[in-house]
Amino acid sequence: MKKVFQKNQIAITALAIMIAVAGYLNFTEQNTSSDGTKKTAGSVETIDTMDISDGDSLIKEKAKASKDVSKSLSKNSSENAKETQTDASSETIGDAVLTQAQVSEYVAGARMEREQTHSKTKESLNEIINSTSVSEDAKKEAVDKLTELADIMEKESATEQLLASKGFEDAVVSIGEDSVDVVLNYEELSSSDRAQIEDIVTRKTGYSVSQLVISKMQTTES
Repeated sequence: MKKVFQKNQIAITALAIMIAVAGYLNFTEQNTSSDGTKKTAGSVETIDTMDISDGDSLIKEKAKASKDVSKSLSKNSSENAKETQTDASSETIGDAVLTQAQVSEYVAGARMEREQTHSKTKESLNEIINSTSVSEDAKKEAVDKLTELADIMEKESATEQLLASKGFEDAVVSIGEDSVDVVLNYEELSSSDRAQIEDIVTRKTGYSVSQLVISKMQTTES
């Protein structure tokens, strides 16, 4: 009987030990699972934080790139505007030079034509003067006309020079038998300007105001 009791006591003790060991193992397993969850959560939080941080960096980089592009576009626009202004200024200057070139060409052509006419007249008069078959009266008349021609040429030149000194540049003055033609480069001719021109021409040529014909120069742009 005593031996049976001892065996039962040993069995109970062994069972208690097994229960204790099972409880310990269960407790340990729960702690391990809890730590794993915490570690996993921590990892997730770290990953999320890194993702958010990386997202912020990308946003900042994109914003910076956009800002750089805006600056570049603004700079290019400014440069294009300056180039456009420069080109416009160059075109305006070029137009002004072209106009002056046309005026100078017109004046040179008109004066050359006038001189050629005078030269032909002079040549004809010299032929009469040097001819052996022409009367002395005809020769004398030719000499008088040659002297008159020289006087006309001098008056034309003097009148043009005086007009230029008063601001009426590029004038072409042609003296005929009964009139004086004055061609000028102007947009509008005021009454005071006309009066000054008439005064200069009448004093230098000896012709009256009624014999003056003032005309506007006709260039290819007019």
